[in-house]
Amino acid sequence: MADQRVLALIAACTAACLTVGASSVPSATLALRLVPRERITEHASVVDRVDWKLPAARLEAFRTQGMVINEEVRTSVVLDGEIMRIDERGAHLDVRATSTTYDVPRNQRTSSSWQTQTVVAPNNTQPGATRYALEESAMVDLPTTPVHVDSSWTTRLPVATTLGSGTCTFRHVVGALNDGVVQINIDGSGVITGKEYNLPRLLPGTISLHGTAWFGLDCGCIIQESYRIVNTLEKPGEGAQIGFVERMDADIDAQSRFP
Repeated sequence: MADQRVLALIAACTAACLTVGASSVPSATLALRLVPRERITEHASVVDRVDWKLPAARLEAFRTQGMVINEEVRTSVVLDGEIMRIDERGAHLDVRATSTTYDVPRNQRTSSSWQTQTVVAPNNTQPGATRYALEESAMVDLPTTPVHVDSSWTTRLPVATTLGSGTCTFRHVVGALNDGVVQINIDGSGVITGKEYNLPRLLPGTISLHGTAWFGLDCGCIIQESYRIVNTLEKPGEGAQIGFVERMDADIDAQSRFP
């Protein structure tokens, strides 16, 4: 989970340099400008709900057996990363993290902490990464050219979801650029094709993400990210839809500082 969270953390220090083009239209260049000894602190809050989809009689039978058919897990993560050095591969980070998870239907709370190292390239990708957590992939692979209001770009990435792995295409549109803040509206859609959960009859599933990221130009970092995700693995059967529906709300804020 640490490597997945690092991407959102690094995106939080993406610098946005305000420039003025020949047409006097304000524009911003998004690029990682990480400095050795810089520290980045991120707070992430994720609420993940997964509901079973079955005919009503079967759902009631599972309920009476004490089975949980409406999962809800609330996760809070605090990351503290330090830029150790910069080389041709990108920025090398040392990351320390703590996580608290609350399983709502079972009333169980767990905490953990860990440390990891990672490298992030200037376009906010991890060299060698094969897949990104869906809720942390919307700002991966930043554009290399300046953007302005109504600018758009598209990325397509391999992603991991609670219901299985797949691919997602993200469309980004700059909605506003004023008062030192760049607002980026993001819509993602894709398919779940992975068989990690041994549910081949429900494949392919669907992926949907909608949300917004805000860049603070004065601080050179992302002020906030907020996403709503709806993923499905379901097919018609027995007169109803059978499968699973996931609804996730993810909110991230971050700030950078020097010791």
